[in-house]
Amino acid sequence: MDAEAGTSRGGEPRIGHYGQHHHHHHHHETKQQPRIRQADRPRRSSKVVWALVILCTLFAIGVIVTGGTVFAVYLLYKPKMPYLLVSDARLVSLEYDGSGTIQNLVMKLTILAENSNSKADASFSRLDLAVGFHGAEVAALRARPFSVARRSNVPLPYLVVSAGRPLNPDGMQYMDGALKAGVVPLDLFGKARTTWKVGIFVSLRFWTRINCRFLFFYPGNGTAMPIDCRSKSP
Repeated sequence: MDAEAGTSRGGEPRIGHYGQHHHHHHHHETKQQPRIRQADRPRRSSKVVWALVILCTLFAIGVIVTGGTVFAVYLLYKPKMPYLLVSDARLVSLEYDGSGTIQNLVMKLTILAENSNSKADASFSRLDLAVGFHGAEVAALRARPFSVARRSNVPLPYLVVSAGRPLNPDGMQYMDGALKAGVVPLDLFGKARTTWKVGIFVSLRFWTRINCRFLFFYPGNGTAMPIDCRSKSP
């Protein structure tokens, strides 16, 4: 019996299955691995980011400059809202016989359009006011557009004459009680458009609204109880 099982008859060493597999595996490991290329930075996205940063910076600078300009203009001009002020109100006559209709109502009313700005003229337009009694409109007061110089006012005298205004049952009862008490309430309500400039480019426009109730001594001298009746802007 041959003592060396790992040799062939001719004396050459025999390469078994394990040796072939090991040699093949070693050959596979020694193959050159493909290089992994590192991805380059996306230049386009970087440019977009920088553009956004520049735009945000410019926007912030614009906001700061605008805010500073507005604040400086405010300190220079100190703008104030123009408004309407009732300086005089008197109920001249009132004829009501209890039939549910106001036969005749005469009222004197003076409204001042005030502009307290020291550096800007103001204008009033679309002035639309009304005199009412217990929810019923008695008379309408209007005026054409007009201007008010700085630190001045324009008086608007009205002679309100109203006749044939019917009242509902609740209004009739309310009128009877007012005449018996000698104090007749009349309401003034409505609005006007105000416009004035602050600086060269800034033009301000606001609605100014008025809503007051006057208590007239009638029958009597027709004067009203003292009241501070002026319009307000939002």
